[in-house]
This record gives sequence, C-alpha cells and structure tokens, in this order.
Amino acid sequence: MTKWVDFKTVREHLNFRDVLAHYGIEEHWPKTGMRDQVKIICPFHDDHKPSCGVNLVKEVYNCFACDAGGNALDFVAHMEGLNPDKTGELRKAAFVAADTFGIEQALKRPPRGGEAKASEKSKAKTTKVTKPVKAKSKPSKKKAKDKPTKNGKGKPNKPLTFTLKLDHKHPFIKERGFKKKLIKEFGIGFSDKGMMKGRIAFPIHNSGGDLIAYSGRWASDELPEDVPRYLLPKGFEKNKVLFNLNRVLEARADDPDLDTIVIVEGFWSVLRLHSENVPCVSTFGDSVSEAQVELLVQNGFKNIILIFDGDEGGRVGTESSLPILAEHVFVKTVALENGIKPDTMDDDIVATLPRFN
Repeated sequence: MTKWVDFKTVREHLNFRDVLAHYGIEEHWPKTGMRDQVKIICPFHDDHKPSCGVNLVKEVYNCFACDAGGNALDFVAHMEGLNPDKTGELRKAAFVAADTFGIEQALKRPPRGGEAKASEKSKAKTTKVTKPVKAKSKPSKKKAKDKPTKNGKGKPNKPLTFTLKLDHKHPFIKERGFKKKLIKEFGIGFSDKGMMKGRIAFPIHNSGGDLIAYSGRWASDELPEDVPRYLLPKGFEKNKVLFNLNRVLEARADDPDLDTIVIVEGFWSVLRLHSENVPCVSTFGDSVSEAQVELLVQNGFKNIILIFDGDEGGRVGTESSLPILAEHVFVKTVALENGIKPDTMDDDIVATLPRFN
C-alpha cells in the first residue's frame, strides 16, 4: 500500500536552511547585509562563484546564471535527480523531504480521498542453464530509441535539467589506471555536494544520448558502516536502461552489421572493454530485465555475450538472466574465476570478444 503525502504541508514546513545543510551546501552572505538572503554555489551547473540566491524567509531560490529556481521542495527534487514539473516525481521528492526532515504530519492521510496504486517488484526465478541457448523468436531489425513503457506513461527516466560539477582528476579515479581521454569521454568525476557527495559520479544516458541520472560509487575501498558502495537516485528505473548503450549505438553507425554485444555488471568493466573497442553495456547489477532485453532487440542486436562477475551473485544472476535473454536472442556466457571481474580478467579473454571494425 502506498503512503499518503501532502505536498502543501511539506512545502509549508520545509526549512531551506535545513535543506542546504543536509546537502552540504555552504551559505554565503551578501555584502548588502540582508540577513534573509544568502547565496550559494549553484549545484545545477558548473558554477565557480555564488550565483544562486536563496531567500530564507520566502523559502525560494533562483540562479541568475542557469535560471534554475523554485521553492525548497523543488530544490530537493532537483538534488535527488527528479523533475518537479512532473507530479509523480515531485511526489517522490515530497516523500524524501518528509522522511528526511521529519515532516510527519505530511504523511497522515486525510479522512477522505483516493490513494494511488502501489507498484510491486518481483524477483526473477533462477533456472540453471549451462550452455549457449538459441533464441526462440527472431529479433526485430528495426532500430529504435527508448519507447514508451507498456503502462502508457511515456519514456522512463526523463532527461535531467541540470549537470553536476565534478572533479575528473580525483585520486581514486587515477588509481584505476584509465586514460584521461576515456574518463573525459564518460564524464566521470568526484562530487563534493548533493546526494552524490563523497562519491565518484557516473553520468547515465538513455539510448538517445540524453543525460537521465547519475550513479555514485563511494570514493574509497573503505566503506563506512551503513553506507552503500553504489548509489542511484530515488525513483530511477535502472531496469529500463543499459549503461553505455548510447556510445555503442553511436560507434555502430560506422559498423552497421555488428549485431553482437557484451553485457557486464559494473561501470568499471564497461570502461575497460570500451577502451578495447568492445561493444559493451552494463545492467547496473547482476541481473537482466525484460525491458533491457527488449531495448537490445529494438536496436538490432541478435547475439549476446554475458560476462557477470566471478562471485556468487554473478553466478546466480547469470542463471536467472539466461532464460530471459534466450526468449529473444542467441546468448552465451563467459564464466570468470572467483574474485575476477571483466575489468580485471585476462587479456586473452578480451581478445576473443567482438570489436568494432
């Protein structure tokens, strides 16, 4: 059962100063001495000086450089990677704000009124498959970008209206050994503010190349207690996206006959194989969804090479993903030894993978 949230109550009780403190955003007092007005480094564009004004009495903000603006709830929505102009996404932001800032009265449903239907997630059943499986149906040759979802609500994961200011030279990135050109191509960098604060942020694009979200990897191998290693914004539907598909499609424009693609779990694995000119995408984890398979079929891929991590999660994910893939494409797997991932596997294995001409 979904929760009730009152937008008006959230707006009335949301304190902008608390919001700024929560996201680690520093306040700068203007020289005029106006104590109800502060300036901040705008988190929604590459800002080098405080260009965003926040009125602490009216609880509104406005950036004079990128025109971002709105009330405190709109600010929370943008910081969480949500679009406040969309009712559903603003609702998600209201939940975040109510939970984060203890606005409990906004979560109490009035005596009368409807309630939205809850969405439920189901876990894929594991079926053991140990050899390449031939597709049961022929894939469509029609190339398509992200299509509307079956529920008629249009494209999933709407494009973002902002970009994060990131440090592309952070030591944790350098330690990975990737070339600067590759890091710049993917736009990866360290974030020191917002929900990705303290993380290496990976820009995520849809198949058409639109920026739709950021994922953050904790910028250290020493993980604090109760802190997830990887973080995705609330409301982001990862099962409807394939990381790096946009670049694969762009590169395939010069190699239209290529119909084989490699699927891996993580971002670093994609970077390693992409640097070797291997068409490769990530599923954001150790499973493949029906929507992700459909996205590949729509774009003309007939053959899949599945290389999940060499651990228990990767093995279970491989077994559960094979039947889903086999309904539409020809698929084979590469089993890695314990502790090995595609970004650390032998060059001999990489040499057997398909490449762009």
